Amino acid sequence: MIAAMAQSIGSEGTIERFSTVFERHHADVLRYCAVLTGSVDEAEDVSAETFARALRAWRSGRQPAGRPLPWLLLIARRIVIDRARRRRILAWLPLRGEPQSDERADDDARRVEFWLWFDRLAEVLTARQREVLVLRYRWDLSDAEIGRVLGLSEPGVRSLSSRAIVALRRHPELLR
Repeated sequence: MIAAMAQSIGSEGTIERFSTVFERHHADVLRYCAVLTGSVDEAEDVSAETFARALRAWRSGRQPAGRPLPWLLLIARRIVIDRARRRRILAWLPLRGEPQSDERADDDARRVEFWLWFDRLAEVLTARQREVLVLRYRWDLSDAEIGRVLGLSEPGVRSLSSRAIVALRRHPELLR
């Protein structure tokens, strides 16, 4: 994917730096997208779109000043939100009928042990609490970085994280 886009760009140094970022963070972005979407197929689509948008930004000189991972996760999160909005709008269009179900992808993902555990977490934590914990403990982002990704203040991030941990302590069976 990167090599094909690189030919249209022409700047070797820029592409080499972006290729390094892609290689280093692709798996992390894909996992984060899977957490947000609950579907491996959709996560792959969102991840590809994330890196396509990031490359366009990188080409125009809008690469992140700090660590690139929080920047990439923010792009991915915005894409997931955009897609959810688009699905809600399309569901209301006349002649559209019932919204299409993605049960097959959900069934495939639920077969994996992780998704079964993650579903149990969903009973205890809100979506934002889960997201804060994933960003903090999977990718070791700071409160400021998590706040930028989620559009929250640092105290808001700490509050969500604290409430999530309290909720998990009430359900120790989920942590095994």
